[in-house]
Amino acid sequence: MAPPHEESLVKNFLMMTCFLLVSLTAQAKLKVIYGEDNRRDTYETQNSLYLKLSTATAAMVNIQKFYNPKDTGLVDLKTSTLQRSQNLCSTEAFSKQQLAPTCSGFLVGPDILVTAGHCFELQQNACKGFAWIFGYDMKSSFHNPGKDISIKDNVYLCEKVIDVQLNDTFDYTIVKLNRPVVGREPLQFRTTGKVSESAKLVVIGHPSGLPTKIADDSKVMDNSKETTFEATLDTFQGNSGSAVFDSQTGLLEGILIQGRNDYGLSDPHDENSCRVVNRCDADGANCSSPEAGDDSISGEVVFRITAIATKIQDALND
Repeated sequence: MAPPHEESLVKNFLMMTCFLLVSLTAQAKLKVIYGEDNRRDTYETQNSLYLKLSTATAAMVNIQKFYNPKDTGLVDLKTSTLQRSQNLCSTEAFSKQQLAPTCSGFLVGPDILVTAGHCFELQQNACKGFAWIFGYDMKSSFHNPGKDISIKDNVYLCEKVIDVQLNDTFDYTIVKLNRPVVGREPLQFRTTGKVSESAKLVVIGHPSGLPTKIADDSKVMDNSKETTFEATLDTFQGNSGSAVFDSQTGLLEGILIQGRNDYGLSDPHDENSCRVVNRCDADGANCSSPEAGDDSISGEVVFRITAIATKIQDALND
C-alpha cells in the first residue's frame, strides 16, 4: 500500500477525474520536417544538456485517458499508435509508438508551467479537463510510457490559469499547477534581446502526441518580427507549447506555436493511401506536401519568451 500522504494524493487525483470526464478535442497548429529528421528519443540522446532540459518538459493529457489506478500510486493511459491514429505509413519513424499528449509545456518555476495560448483558448475546460505529465518519454525501444505512471512524481493538475492570450500578436498560457513539481529543475529563459541570427536551436516536446522528442540542428530563418521568429525546427501538431532553446547554452528562447503541414498522402492520387511526413529542404523550400500549409510563413513559428518574461517573473514572485 502507498504511504498515507501518497494515498491521499492518489485519491484526490482520482476523485478529480470522476468530475472531469468531459469530451475535449485537441486543437493545435501544423508543423513539418526540414532536411534530415532530427527527432530523437531521450534514451537515444547522449547530450547531457539536452537530457537535463528534457526533464522540464510536460505533456498535456486529457483526463479521460487515465485508467487502471493501482494501490501503489501508479496509473495507466489509454493510448493509440501514430500509425492507427494518423493513418501513417508503417515505414514512417515512430509509427508504432504510443500517443497520449495533446500539447506540450515546460516548467519555469516550482509550480509554474508555460504552454501555447491556443492549447487552452481553442477548447473548453482546458485547465480542469487535462493533467500535465512529466517523464512521458521512451526509456528504451520497447518501453510503453503510458503504463505505470507515478501520480505522486509525474502527474500534476492545473490549479488555475494565471494568464492566457491568443491573437495576432500573442500565443501563450501561464499555468499554476496544483503543487510544486518534484525532482525537476525549472528552465532558465531569455529576458531581453533576441535570439542570435546564427544560433543553432533545439526543440523538446511531444510531436503528434508522441513520447518526448528532442530535435536539434535547426537554424533561425526570420528574426525580424517583434514577438515571433521562424526556424527550421522538426515539429508537428502536439509540439505546440514546446520549449525552443539555444542548443549551445540551453537558454530558453521561445514557445513553439505554429508551422507548416505535418503529413501528406503517400499516393497523391489515392485519398485512402497511408500518410507520410511532409519534408522540406533545409531552407524550407521544395516541400513534399505544401498544399495544406500556410503560405504566409517559411518555417516553424516560435513565440519569443521575452514577450512574456515580465509576466512569468510576476507569476514566480506571486
